[in-house]
Formats: sequence, structure tokens, C-alpha cells
Amino acid sequence: MNPTLPARVSLFLATGALAVAQTAPAPSAPPAKDDPIKLEAFTVTGSNIKRIDMERTLPVTTVRAEQLEIFDPGQPSDLLAALPMAAGLPGNEAALATQNARGDNANISFRGLSSGNTLILLNGRRIAPHPITWNEQGVPALSVNVNQLPNRGIERVDVLRDGASSIYGADAVAGVVNYVMHRRFRGTELSLRAGTTEYGDGTDYRASLTHGRDFANKKGRLIFTADWYGREGTFLRDRPFAADGDQVARAPAPWNVYTDTSFNKRTTTSAYGQFSAVAVTGRDQYGAFLVANQRPAGIPTNFFTATGGFFLVPTTGSGQRGLATAAPPRAASGPGKEYYWNLNDARSLQPQSKRANVFLGGELDLSPRVTAFADFNYYRARSLVLRDPDIYQSSVNGPLVIPTNNPYNPFGERFWHPTGAPNADGTPRLTGTPTAVNVVNHRFADFGSREDTVTNHAYRVLLGARGKFAGTWTWETAAVHAEGRANEYEPIQRTSLTQAAALLTDPARALNGFGRTYAVQNGALVDTGPFVHAAAVKQSTYGVFERDGMTRFRSLDFNASGEVASLWGGNKLSLALGGEVRREDFSDVRAPFAGLNPAGSGLNPTRSDVVSASSVPDTFADREAISAYAEILLPLVGREFKLPLVHSFELSAAARSEHYSDFGNTVSPKFGLTWKPAAWIMVRASHSQGFRPPSLPALYRGSFIATALNSQDTYRSAVTQLLTDQGLNRINRVAGNPDLQPEKSKGISSGIVIDVPGVRGLSLTVDYYEIRHREIMGSSGTINDDRDALVAATQAALAAGQSIASIDLGSGTSRYQGDGAVVRLPLTQEDRASFAAYNATRAPSAQRAAVGAIDFLRTTYFNKAEQFVNGFDFGLNYRFRPLPVGNVTFETSWTKLNTFYIHTRRNAPRTELKETNLAGTSGASPEWRGNAQLNWRRDRWSAGLGMFYTGSFTLAGVTTSLATYESLGRPSYIKPVFTNGNTVYRMVHRDTQTYNVFVSYRVDRSDARSWLRDTSIRVGVNNLFDAEPPLSDDNNTYETALYNTMAKGRLYSVTVTRKF
Repeated sequence: MNPTLPARVSLFLATGALAVAQTAPAPSAPPAKDDPIKLEAFTVTGSNIKRIDMERTLPVTTVRAEQLEIFDPGQPSDLLAALPMAAGLPGNEAALATQNARGDNANISFRGLSSGNTLILLNGRRIAPHPITWNEQGVPALSVNVNQLPNRGIERVDVLRDGASSIYGADAVAGVVNYVMHRRFRGTELSLRAGTTEYGDGTDYRASLTHGRDFANKKGRLIFTADWYGREGTFLRDRPFAADGDQVARAPAPWNVYTDTSFNKRTTTSAYGQFSAVAVTGRDQYGAFLVANQRPAGIPTNFFTATGGFFLVPTTGSGQRGLATAAPPRAASGPGKEYYWNLNDARSLQPQSKRANVFLGGELDLSPRVTAFADFNYYRARSLVLRDPDIYQSSVNGPLVIPTNNPYNPFGERFWHPTGAPNADGTPRLTGTPTAVNVVNHRFADFGSREDTVTNHAYRVLLGARGKFAGTWTWETAAVHAEGRANEYEPIQRTSLTQAAALLTDPARALNGFGRTYAVQNGALVDTGPFVHAAAVKQSTYGVFERDGMTRFRSLDFNASGEVASLWGGNKLSLALGGEVRREDFSDVRAPFAGLNPAGSGLNPTRSDVVSASSVPDTFADREAISAYAEILLPLVGREFKLPLVHSFELSAAARSEHYSDFGNTVSPKFGLTWKPAAWIMVRASHSQGFRPPSLPALYRGSFIATALNSQDTYRSAVTQLLTDQGLNRINRVAGNPDLQPEKSKGISSGIVIDVPGVRGLSLTVDYYEIRHREIMGSSGTINDDRDALVAATQAALAAGQSIASIDLGSGTSRYQGDGAVVRLPLTQEDRASFAAYNATRAPSAQRAAVGAIDFLRTTYFNKAEQFVNGFDFGLNYRFRPLPVGNVTFETSWTKLNTFYIHTRRNAPRTELKETNLAGTSGASPEWRGNAQLNWRRDRWSAGLGMFYTGSFTLAGVTTSLATYESLGRPSYIKPVFTNGNTVYRMVHRDTQTYNVFVSYRVDRSDARSWLRDTSIRVGVNNLFDAEPPLSDDNNTYETALYNTMAKGRLYSVTVTRKF
């Protein structure tokens, strides 16, 4: 049984208190009377004005070196995903499909908003986004790959938990992440790290070199870091909770039955397959076959359905495969399990990767008042992504015709003859008319796993100068050139080449579309065993899927800040001014036949020739932006002028005006105040407006035909149990929208900071955040939206007095009452019969009105109405006074989500996003997320313990009816959720907590054993109790956007660091 949230916090507080209670500290000595120390003003993430106490006037979470020791991130995404405000990694290393960014890519989502709302900075300036798109909220996304950020040489990571479009421009709606590199590091440090999991896989190695020095008679400072990281691949098949896509046995009622596929992700695209006897009626203008299903004459009717369909199925105990008119029903074992392909057997949990990162930064004082500076950052990664063998589906790629003269066609002329005459070689044949066969659905298992090699490059060059003038004024200017490139390369089946191989008659060269061999024995057609294609045959069907993406970012900026007027009581009015010019470029180029078939090839130029791939045209786009901004700080009370209950009080305002070449002008203001009633308490508040422009591919890619992978009809599948209603690849007609408008937002932030009186070193923070989004970019609905709409329409009609059989939901017509993103076929008599049988055994609240099968999906991009999210951030930091046992610090941070919803259309009921894993949240949105760290240091020893918590949420795709919920006694693992104007009953995804621990020892630099001098050895364990991700309806059996790191299991690491 899991402890409650307060219990977890209490555990850490008790641990901290224990450290204090072991030995009471002696009374501290009175402070020495030193000369006054002049504190230097500085800037932090979120403002351009320098102030001494700026770090606390803004809601900034700062992760420093001692905290990094507990987080122990193998890569930057591990650190950012563990922050309480993070909703997950919408783009992550578990991605496999050709339409997604694969390999060493991860993108962070804050506050449940899409990743494009979180701005990523390196030393206060932008870096180029990842050049391969993926979908968020159904729209192509381009966001920074955080794994390109440096992993060594970091001074701190600032996370601004407030909107900052008025300071930084677009993308800074949900927050800002700023990696700040060391500038004052001196000497050389070499670090070696090795880690491995409890399972013995995923072993990783890291070698890092950091060097810092002065030059030019200490007028210049230089830092250099080089970091190399290598990791073995890990596979789902090696994790007991994910080895099999069939997780029905782990599911609670009512989902623990095989008629429900919520937790059975074994796919219908199997190595057995579905086929149809056909008559070839001709070819289209591009040479593709036109076919008509038929039941062939003379061949026994028990082989075929009325329309000529048949299946290759496993048979119990015989070792052979049979031909049947239906697939076996899903089951826990036997043919009902073997028929359905286990995708997880071949899929990567994390790909094999090698990564290199180099950072070079320097600055040179040209004079006492002018300093030149430069940064260079380079990143390169290569990953090997493995996934399941090729599949062919005629619903996506068109008919794959196996002609009658193909030597492996079980209904071809090798085995059948109108009179039963034997073959020329004397082998027998059966009596019947040979027929061509269309491969409806088949996986070429003997072709082996698909291997995708992904190579990423990114670099940024920055040249700038800063200086002082006119007393308190400072200025800074910089030019930035940043670029990202990615190449995906995968040998893959091509449709036209596969068809050409199927037309061959030479057994040594022809394609076997069935994976089995046959013979006529004792007057019957007999399966004689499995078939493996020769390597040359496989190669004859293969081409290359290659995709090259590029993003480029160039900018020139200038800002100046300083005091402009003296006010009463020593206060100063401060002002910051600045401007920026930048250009963004994007290209997505695919190899011939991989995106679209080239003109003159004889193939359809609007389609791809790659099996199961989307037909996406090459895209080239760019935009320019010019901006000007100003920020003002007005201290009304403070310094020498104070009032009762007003130790200090100041107002601030900022505004940024931008002109975009592709959509026009925007202005983003921000207003703030800070009030200190006393020296130990501060109240802060802000109101801001923000915006986010559409991504370049969303604007300029245009319309194309995509493939929706493993798409299940969640309304019909439980009713019909047909394979065509279960997880299939489906055609998705995508319509681009060059008229997309920017998202606009209003944000409110308010909070309190308390340095607890009488308890030195203890501080508390509480902050409220609120973001109201308008014109949210999204796409038309999903199949789950369609299911919910159909269920609601059915229940409304029943409530109005209609019988279930008389309800017409308009399937296949313009009157369709489901979601417009799903286009269905008209009802057939078979459909009506299946729904009638289903409804006869169910209570009215669980009945479903009849609809036809899905014809295709339809996606359009548009600006939705409104989205709203609010909640609280809590923080506690206690730096204990020095104790006899050493120095102890305790920190904890938590985020509580109060409200989160979206209106998908104006005047539409709101869709609840709180405590759900809906795709629109880019991960998941539990009510609570938090972490806590306890650090201890004494002399050469240090140790730490960290806890990371993610609360529960509901699975939007796993629902049941009110009747079932009531019949089960209203179990706690089912939660009623009122959304879209209706109550749905969803399964609850349980909460999780993991723990990290480390201990470190440093050999003093004065140690006589010179070869170990100034060497530290760190031993750490991440996921101390080997926690496993909870069960989810995700294809990987767990929520990959949240739990891909946890899925690796317990991780042991050793780090040796030597300073010179």
C-alpha cells in the first residue's frame, strides 16, 4: 500500500530533523566587525535589469552542483523531466515511427502545455530547435532538443516558472530554462563515469574534460568542456512489465478480459495474415492493380468467406498453420495469443547512442569598461533505433497481388487446376480454378527487425561584447548563428518493388507473401512449414527511407540598462532597452520515393512508395522577426526610505513589440510588483501576456496523406471483435493551414517568500500560477473523441425514448454525429447484426448504436478557442547550521495542479485535462508532482538522498460504463470524470515515487599519494527500490513521456573525478 503524500514529505522532514537532533549546536559566536561588503548587482533569468536581490523577486528555481549530484542525470532530459513543473517529454527516445523525431531527441513540457511554450536558453540566448518534427496536440512541433545542452561545466540551471515573452519573445509562455556555464573555473578536471542497470543492460560510459584558465595577463578568461557519452541499447523484451504487449492479466476488471483490447497491444498485423481471393480488373494510370474480391469457382467454399476473404492461422499442437475464414479470438494462450504479433519483442526502450558535446567560452577585457566574449557549442549524436519487422496493409499501400503463377500462392496454378491435372513435373494438383490473392494484412517476419540510424548535429557560435558607460549603465550586444541538422536512414520495403517481386515465377527470386510453403498430399492442401526468403529476394524489395532535416537560427541583439533618475530615500529608477533581429529557416527533405514519388518514375506522384510511411512532401520555410523591448523598475520604498509594514515596495513593467514576416505584429507586456512588509518576508506578483507563433512546418507543409499507426476503433472494436476494427494502420488525410494564427496567453503569478524568523537558513516559498491561452493551435479530434461523441449521442437518444435499434447516428453521411475527424462507411447488415448481438446482453447505459467501419481519418490544423491552467508551486529550503556530524541541507519542491481544461471550439463544453494523459497535455497532468533532496557533507565525505514523486491521473483511452462502475462497487481505480458535457468513467493510473542515493569521497590535494591527489570517487544508485512504471494503455505498456527513465530499472554508477 502506497503512503500518502503528506507521509512522504514527513519522511524527509523527519530525516532532516534527525540530523539536527543528533547533536545540538553550540551557541554561535558573535559576528566579527568586518568592513562593510559591497554586493555587486547582477541579472538573472527573466529580467534585463541588474539588482542585488533580483534572484528572489522572480519565481526562479535554481539547480546547483550539489543538487545535480542527487539528480545524477545521464543526460539533460533526465534532469528537466524530474522538475515538479514538468509534465513529461512529449518528444522522447522511445519514438519509433518514420513520422516522428527518433534517436537522441527529448523535448520538455512545462505546466502540461506543448513543448513549444517552454523556452530553452544557453547562457541567456536561444539555440536552434531540433530539425525533425513530431506531433503535439496533433500539430507538427519544432522545439529544442534538450539533450544537445552541455552536461558538464555547468554553473547552474535556472528555471523561470513564469511567462517571459515580454523579455525573450515567443515561446516563453510556460517558463524558461537557462543553462548557465561556468566562467570562473580554473584548472583542469577529468571525470570518468560508468553505469549499468539491475538487468545488466543499458550500460553507459561518460568521459568528460573541463579546463579553465586566465590569459592575457588575467584580462581574459577561458573555459573548455568536452563530454563523450556512450550507451548500450535497452529493449522492452528485457523488462517483465513490458516484454509482452498483452497485459490483460495485470489489468483490473472490467478490462481484464480478452474481448477488451485496452491492455492488449499485440497487433493484428501479424506474421500469419489476412488475405482475399481477387479478380484483377486492370491497372490504374500509375500501374497499380485494380482488383475485385471474389470467391473462386470450384475451390471448396470452406476456405473462404462469402467475399473471398481468408486468414492464415496457427493451429493447436500441430506445428502447422491452417487456412481459415476468421482469425482466432484473442486469448491468454494458444492460437488466440500466437496469431497476434508482439511488437515489444523487437522494440527499443532506449536506443543505442553515442553523443559528443563540446563547449568553448571565453571573454577578454579590452579595457576596464569593455569586454568581448564568445561561445561555441557543438553537439553530435548517433543512435540506432530498432523496431518490428515490415508490414504490408492494402488499406494503406494499395493491393499487393500474388498472381496465380506465383509459386507460393496456395490457391495458384501450382496447386489447383480446373480439371485437377498434375503439374508438368508430376506433382499433384487439386480440382478448382486458380485465383490471384491480395495481401490484405501481413508482416514479413523473416525480413527481421528494422534498423534506423539517426545522426544529429547542432552547433552555436556567439560573438559579443559588453561594457559600462555613464556611471551605472551597462550594455551588451551579440550575434548568434545556430544550426541543427538530423539525418534518419533506414533500409525499408518499397511498395512497387514488393509487387514486382510477387509477380516473378522463379522460386528462387519470387516473393512469398504468406511466409509458408504448401503441397498437395493425399488429396488435400497441406502446410509444409515456414519459409525464409533469400537475402537477395529481401534486397530486391528494399529501398531507403532517408530524411534530412535542418533548422537555422540567426540573430543580432543589443540591450542597455542602468539608472535614469534618483528618487527619494536613495532609491533609483532603472530602465532597460533593447532590440533583436532574427531569422529562422527550416527544411525537411526526403529521399526519392520516401516522401513522394518523383515525377517521371511512373508512380503516383502524390504518394510515397515506402511501405506504411506517410506521403509527405519536402518542406522549405523561413521567417524573420524584428523586436524592440523595454523594462522599467520603480522602487517606491526601500534603502533609506521605509514605512511601517513596508520594508520595500517596487513596481516593474516590461513590453516587447515584435514584427513577424509571416503573420504581422504582436505586443507582449508584463507588470510586476514586490513588497517586503519586513526584511524576512517578500510578496511578489506579476501579470503578463505572451504569444507563440505557429511552427514553420505547420504553416507551410501543406496537405498530404499520412499513416495513422496501430489505430484502433475504440467504439466498434469491443462490439464486432473484427481485426479491421482493432489496431491497424489507417489513412489519415492531413490538410495544412497557412492561415494559422499565433497562440495568445495571459499569465498571472503571485507568491510569498519567507525567511523564517529565528530559524537561520530556513526559507519557504509559495507561488500561484495561472495561464489562460487563446487561439490554441490544435488539430481535429481523435478516435477517442469520436467514441465519446457517439456514446453521448446514443445515451441522449435513449433518454429521449428511442430504442437502441432505431437510433441513426448518420454513419457514412453528412449527418454523422461522431467527431468530424473520423469518416465512416455506411452501415451494412453485418454491422447491424453485430451491434444487435452486443446490445442484447448489456444494460441501456452500456449499449452502443450501430455505425459503420472507419473509412479514413481526417486531420486539419486550426486555432482552437481557449485553454486554462492554474495551480501552486511550493518550496522549502533549509541549510542547517554547521553540526558536529557535518553540514546538512534539505530542499523540497512541489507543484499542485488546481485546474486544467480546454474548449476545443467556441461555445463547446470544456474538456478536462487535469489528472489525465490526454495527448493535448504533452505527457500527463497529475494533481501533485514533487521532489526532495537531503545533502550531507563532512570533510572529504558527502552523501545525498533524493525522492521524486508523480501523482495519479486517469487514462483517457481506458473507459467503462456507469452500469459497470456501479456493478463493481465503485472501485477506487475507476474515476468518474465530467468532460465534454458528459461523465466518463476512466481507469486511474497510480502514483509513483523513486529514490536516488549517492556517497562520495574526495582525496585531499595535500595527500602524499600524488596519483590520487584531488580525486573524488562517487558511487550512486538511481531508482533505489527498482520501481516499475505503472500499467498504461500506451503501446509500450507504460507512459513513455513520463517513465522511460524509470523503465530502465535500478541503475548503479561509479564516477571518478580528478582535478589538476
